[in-house]
Amino acid sequence: MGYGMKRLIYATMSLLIISTGSFSTALENFSVILEPKWKNLEHDHKKSEEFGGKWILVGSITFEKKSKEYVSLDKINLCWNGESIDNLIGSLYKKIPEKEFIPIQDNLISDGNWNKTKQTLILKFDKKLSLGPTTTFYLVLTVPETIEFQLKSGSFCIEEQCLPDPFKHCAHNRQLSLAINTTNNLAPSFNPKKTKNFSGDPVNFTTNK
Repeated sequence: MGYGMKRLIYATMSLLIISTGSFSTALENFSVILEPKWKNLEHDHKKSEEFGGKWILVGSITFEKKSKEYVSLDKINLCWNGESIDNLIGSLYKKIPEKEFIPIQDNLISDGNWNKTKQTLILKFDKKLSLGPTTTFYLVLTVPETIEFQLKSGSFCIEEQCLPDPFKHCAHNRQLSLAINTTNNLAPSFNPKKTKNFSGDPVNFTTNK
């Protein structure tokens, strides 16, 4: 083998090693963490009747970003996996760090629209939201008694195409799923470095660009 060919092979191998290392580092910079909660936010029966059902905090969606790269989010689409639902009312709120969550207008990010055909809750933001090192959203649903059992028996998953590019890798290896019934929480999120059992504790899944 000639000297020139050896140099070419060496250069190619070096490039592959560098590329693999860069990709591995990138995968650690972005993560999405989904955690079930199921907490009744309104205990006044009369108000629940006015709302059309219990006001339930069903879970949180957290985006973690170690990179200083600017990343924004303008919608979250949640596909329902379970028995078909005719209508679902849901809202997305931003969780203020170090403060107790209160579902008030100041924290409201989106009032969702239910697509019955696609069985998808579409949460479109009024404007793009810049994601910080840690950005957490709370999903609140209006849950009539007629669909409470259905919700507890199914799960939501985030559509990959609605995620910003650096976070799309989170959905490549595994569905980003939020199981409402915590005993059935099989795939809450994606992070190869941080996993727990499937009893309802958060399981993180990281990625990066």
